[in-house]
Amino acid sequence: MFPTNIQSDLLAPKIEPKSLMKCALGVRAVEIQAYMTLLLEEGATVKELAEELGKSRPSTQRLLQDLVSKSLAIREENPIGRGGYEYTYKAVPPEKVKEFMEHTIDAWYHKVKSSLQDFPAQLHRRPK
Repeated sequence: MFPTNIQSDLLAPKIEPKSLMKCALGVRAVEIQAYMTLLLEEGATVKELAEELGKSRPSTQRLLQDLVSKSLAIREENPIGRGGYEYTYKAVPPEKVKEFMEHTIDAWYHKVKSSLQDFPAQLHRRPK
């Protein structure tokens, strides 16, 4: 009926935060790990996060870009002399992530409820 992971989450007494993030935000486990590290460390550079996660710098850079694009992290520019910059990445506060997930879940719920109105009729249509 449901995909196994969703069904097991629905049957569990409580849905864990990581499962909520995966479902509501479509993030991968490694993105959640990076988000949690940024949250606990109160920010990190690419180099620091790469060391903490045991990943290469290019992989960590892409991971951080994904977190920023998904509104889970922000990038701050810090001058380092001679006109150069170093970027520090910080986790968006969990309260903001919760609000975003609530909005996403509400929008999905309304879309599913609306789609269910035509569900029986759509099953009897021939594929195009």
